[in-house]
Amino acid sequence: MKKFILVVSIILFTHTSFANTSSDNEPLHKIIKDFDSAITTKDKSKFLDLFYEGTVSWVGVSSSNNFKAAKSRADAAIAKGEQARMPRKNFQSDPEKFIDGIISRVKAPKETFENIKILHDGEVATIYFDYEFYDGEVRKNWGKESWLLVNTEKGWKINSVIFSITRG
Repeated sequence: MKKFILVVSIILFTHTSFANTSSDNEPLHKIIKDFDSAITTKDKSKFLDLFYEGTVSWVGVSSSNNFKAAKSRADAAIAKGEQARMPRKNFQSDPEKFIDGIISRVKAPKETFENIKILHDGEVATIYFDYEFYDGEVRKNWGKESWLLVNTEKGWKINSVIFSITRG
């Protein structure tokens, strides 16, 4: 009986987990492609059009190792009487500040997206992936990223972006 329940549970979980078909996910894959294209071409208008018209949550989290190393460097500088900016483990921003930074500071931006996972019910969606951000051929940071999206009258819009940041 336990084996039967286990098998049925696995079948139900698998069926539920993969309920979205490839064609259901096409508009969401297009959001990813448009996000990438807008960064690469530094197209602010195209980039901002991907986002919900209200407040969008944008939160980055530094890796623990990077944060500890930056804090140690700042503490050492302060101990020597030098000025130092204390690092932050978490930071908030917004889509406009992000794309403005790309436009003004990054010469040849490129972001890669791997291991993409999409879950949705047709009205709300989650996209989760591994990312790497490059300036030209130089990998600047990488980590995990997650977007929450809502399906509006104008199509899918990103309402939340959270990501981990590892620098090396």
